[in-house]
Amino acid sequence: MEVIIIFIAGFIVFIIAIFSVIRMATTRVTAPTEDLKEEVTNLKDRIDELENNKKNNT
Repeated sequence: MEVIIIFIAGFIVFIIAIFSVIRMATTRVTAPTEDLKEEVTNLKDRIDELENNKKNNT
């Protein structure tokens, strides 16, 4: 009986570990993408600002 309970507990821990690894991997993949999108948006805004300043000065 104890062997079955230990086996079930081990299986649950194994499933939680697999879930954690998958979640960590997806977080590492999606976080840089969001940061890059934000940075590109900021750069586009800066380019538009500089182009508008150049048009106003000429």
